[in-house]
Amino acid sequence: MYHVDHPRTRVAAERPQGIEQQWVEQQWIDRLVELQVLADNGDTEAAAAAASWIAEDTEARKVWEDVQRVCDQVRNGGPEN
Repeated sequence: MYHVDHPRTRVAAERPQGIEQQWVEQQWIDRLVELQVLADNGDTEAAAAAASWIAEDTEARKVWEDVQRVCDQVRNGGPEN
């Protein structure tokens, strides 16, 4: 098992090969983005779950930061120059 089995992701799978691996990767990223949207909209449970997850998983933290950066850019009218 690898990082997608984190209890807050609700996704658990053996490391698959090929297309299945891409699907699993997308599942944990989708769950992380979902938590980020919920947290940004005041869901304290989602915020706590996300905080715990990104504290334990450096790859999840990088994705979180990337998504946050893009959200900030959208809110500010486009990419920073």
